[in-house]
Amino acid sequence: MGRRALGGLSLILILSLMGWGSVRLALFSWNSVVAYRSPYLAADLPAPPSTPPLTDRVVLVVIDGLRRDTAAAAMPTLNRLAAQGARYIVRVGEPSLSYPGWTVIGSGAWQGLSGVTTNWFQGPVPVDSIFREARGAGLRVVGTGTGGWKELFGPWFDRPEVPDVPLDRPEEVDRLDEAILARGLDLLKDPQARLVLIYFAGPDEYGHAFGGASPAYREIVRRTDARLARVATAMDLSRETLIVTTDHGHIDPGGHGGWEPIVKEVPLVMVGKGIRAGVEGQGAQADIAPTVAALLGVPIPTHAMGRPLLEALEGPSEALDAIARASAGQRAALIHRVEAVLGRPPTSFPEVVTAADLSAFNEAAARALDRAYGERLVRDRLRRTPVALLGLALIAIGAALLFRPPHRAGVLAGALLFLGIVWGLYFGRGYRWSLSVFNTEAQIEAFFMARVLDALLGLMAVALLLGIWKGRRWGEALEGILRAYGGIALLFAFQVLLFYWAYGVSFPWGLPDLGWGFKYYLDLLTLSAFYPSLPGLPDPAGVPMALVGPALGASIGRAGRWIPQALTRRGSRGADR
Repeated sequence: MGRRALGGLSLILILSLMGWGSVRLALFSWNSVVAYRSPYLAADLPAPPSTPPLTDRVVLVVIDGLRRDTAAAAMPTLNRLAAQGARYIVRVGEPSLSYPGWTVIGSGAWQGLSGVTTNWFQGPVPVDSIFREARGAGLRVVGTGTGGWKELFGPWFDRPEVPDVPLDRPEEVDRLDEAILARGLDLLKDPQARLVLIYFAGPDEYGHAFGGASPAYREIVRRTDARLARVATAMDLSRETLIVTTDHGHIDPGGHGGWEPIVKEVPLVMVGKGIRAGVEGQGAQADIAPTVAALLGVPIPTHAMGRPLLEALEGPSEALDAIARASAGQRAALIHRVEAVLGRPPTSFPEVVTAADLSAFNEAAARALDRAYGERLVRDRLRRTPVALLGLALIAIGAALLFRPPHRAGVLAGALLFLGIVWGLYFGRGYRWSLSVFNTEAQIEAFFMARVLDALLGLMAVALLLGIWKGRRWGEALEGILRAYGGIALLFAFQVLLFYWAYGVSFPWGLPDLGWGFKYYLDLLTLSAFYPSLPGLPDPAGVPMALVGPALGASIGRAGRWIPQALTRRGSRGADR
């Protein structure tokens, strides 16, 4: 066997192994996020003290999938309440999905601490929550919404109401929200209920079905505002507090989960007893749970990473000072736990005696967390650097072998054509590197399969182009296509290597940047096109496109040159006769 043939077979084997292994690595990393287990929950944290209550009752209304711009334009009741109380824009964590968002609202724990990263999470949340603390303090906790709230927080509700209304079509969400409203108004008649949850699903269902910028979405938001008006009318805001927020927004076509500002910046309105009028500001979704706890006078959830929005709270100075001290003690204990897991000495925080001291503490707490996560990330990157450098050296060697005359121009042209097709098809459809591209969870598998098909289309286009270009000799064309495939594989392997160096391939102590993580997953699926698995075949089986594509392209290219030549020769013989 000649050196050229041996080199070709070796390249086919390497590309096939890369394709086979990349999809397994993609699934491993995907499951590392989906099945993420927080390392910060093992040890018991000290219980913060109770504080003087600022209100008789808190009613928490969560409107699923509410965009801030639509809320401002189509919710006169919400805007009137905001003018009477406090208005915030709060930042949502990632993944910006419903179960993770509900967990943050109820507990104050971000996704990387709670371990609730998807809507597939099962069982009660593993973190402390306002519902648990209120129930533990002897307060009556009631609520109504969909079954997910009962799944996450059910053990700590005295009365969890889930209307039995099927959602076979998005339009039927009106019936569900009307049933939820009726249950909510009934719960408000319970004089013993101190913490009331009311959840409306309509905007999220319509956002997915019709798009976040659609007239239908705006109309369901308007109808939800009318339901909110009935809730507010049933309350006595001179002694009760109403809090209205959402779990996430929606992109224009529908969908959420990613990093887009319209998804991650959402409204929070607080009004009634214990709330100062005319307050506007910015905060975090993790601030909601500590604020609810402060209003009720119950201990702040031990895993809350946010702060009570003290500047919006109204009450005796002694009560506000007590809330500030309780918040500082709770957050200091949690941050020390995080620092211990991440291998950093505990931070010494400034003493908090009065509410005026809390601002300096909050700034120090934010710096401590950033420092702990940042230093651990740097240490991990240094640990991965030798492997990354080895991978980079192998990529450089491979590039030097592939980019050799007379195939250098073909390799470059093939890589550019492939990128133009794969990324052109992706961005041309309006997609971004974001989890928000999934409008529904049912689309996930089909979406990823479509990306593999895009890559297969790109590989076949490269094979045909180079086959026609170099079709004079079948072996030369085959070699040129194989080298171009190798260049494409190195290009995407380099991008995968960068993500590996930055974040690794498994995530034991925190979630990576999920925008880049999404791209990393798509890069691996692109590489899997060199050996795609087919439905019905055993798991290790697939089609070695590293062989099929070049062989087919070279054959078509050769035929494309041979057929005109054969017809020309035949015509010449006819003329001679």
